[in-house]
Amino acid sequence: MHRRRFLQSGVAAVALAGFGSTVSAQSGSDYRPGGPWAPNERAVNYEAYLDNEQLGERLKQVDRRSDRVELEQIGESAGRGDPVWEVTIGDGDESLHLINQIHGDEPSGAEAVVKILNRLASGGSRRVEKILDNLTITIVPRVNPDGANFVGDDGLGTEGELRQRRYNTSTWEEGDSRYINANSYYSGDVPGYDMNRGFSVFPNFEPFDEDEDWWTVLKDDPQFGYLDIPVEEVPFDLRDPTVDGDNPYKVLRSVGLNLNPENRAVTESFLDADPDWAITHHHQGPTVDPESPDQGNGPQWQSIMSVMAPFGPRYIGLDGVDYASYVGSGNPYMSEDAQTRSLRLNQLVNEQAQQFGKGKFNTLTRYGYGPLWGSYLDALCPQTDAAGMLYEVSHQSDQRGHKAIGTTVKITVAGFMATFERIADGSISEVDELDYFDMPLAQGIENPFGR
Repeated sequence: MHRRRFLQSGVAAVALAGFGSTVSAQSGSDYRPGGPWAPNERAVNYEAYLDNEQLGERLKQVDRRSDRVELEQIGESAGRGDPVWEVTIGDGDESLHLINQIHGDEPSGAEAVVKILNRLASGGSRRVEKILDNLTITIVPRVNPDGANFVGDDGLGTEGELRQRRYNTSTWEEGDSRYINANSYYSGDVPGYDMNRGFSVFPNFEPFDEDEDWWTVLKDDPQFGYLDIPVEEVPFDLRDPTVDGDNPYKVLRSVGLNLNPENRAVTESFLDADPDWAITHHHQGPTVDPESPDQGNGPQWQSIMSVMAPFGPRYIGLDGVDYASYVGSGNPYMSEDAQTRSLRLNQLVNEQAQQFGKGKFNTLTRYGYGPLWGSYLDALCPQTDAAGMLYEVSHQSDQRGHKAIGTTVKITVAGFMATFERIADGSISEVDELDYFDMPLAQGIENPFGR
């Protein structure tokens, strides 16, 4: 029997707004001792992560050692001008597209794919052979070199403090668009974009292509606005056959503009790959499993990661499932098949994690879903009818001590390899997609160290 849980509107709304940051907060007393949390700033070690030059060298080494790998620079970052790399491996009929570190302070996906590529490039096991024979995998290891290698006061230096931040370092200029997109633009001391709000449902968007009437301009700062596209103008030709009558939305709210060179490079990579499956790797804030085993007066288990499947009317209307109002009708441009495969794609990672047994590695939760039309999944998946997965390991890079880095890399490698294998051998079809909804919804916790 499938258990159904109501998505609490408070938790869900914050999850949608954050989409890679902390979900709703509980008290710090819920912190699980032994969890992956740095107790002070000195425990955070950015030198443990590959910088842009080191990442490029690792990818080139893999490419030199193996004729299975194709390495290509597909763009460069807006501020630093550092390479945006694409790696392709395998020659199977199923196509999978994977991006990492679109937020600069979410680095473990890039670290993990270097390990995975070494396995796939040189491994001779039956598992590796099956993956390479049946899958073509296209990976963008690091979408946001500027955020990953933010050095000095302006982020563009070569000397000074190295830190990581969510945004790139691209400044909006007159002529980029009619208004600044408030949904994606950070206007702080060093401006930049949250690029997972920057993808466009129009892949070939050019400045000023958008109709002025589509903008909702902010009264307190008329230079900023939100881009809301009338559904009759949306170019998707994939409609879920279960949708009756008109599109459930009058407008797609807060659509991205594809202004950043990094967004354009990923969009071109995605369309060239023509994927059946799409995965985006992120970090979330610290979370707990709200259904942890009863610890008496003790704290709940920290969740090692959350997953999120995009889906549409086929599952929104499922009998016995209650959803908060913010979910609406999901993504109506995903076919029923893509919705089903998305749920299976996410649930199989949960099933893989349970094989670790009791402990921190099997504490998976799920993110509440609502369409984010400027995101990689919601803007791009309908272009090729791809199934999608948001993969969210817990804690940003400035919240993790050195020892904890390996935790997120390990769960990422295990989840990705299981995903590749089960798509390759077809056993993903054996996953019950409705089991996805049995995963508890992630709940956030506050930093017990007050940082």
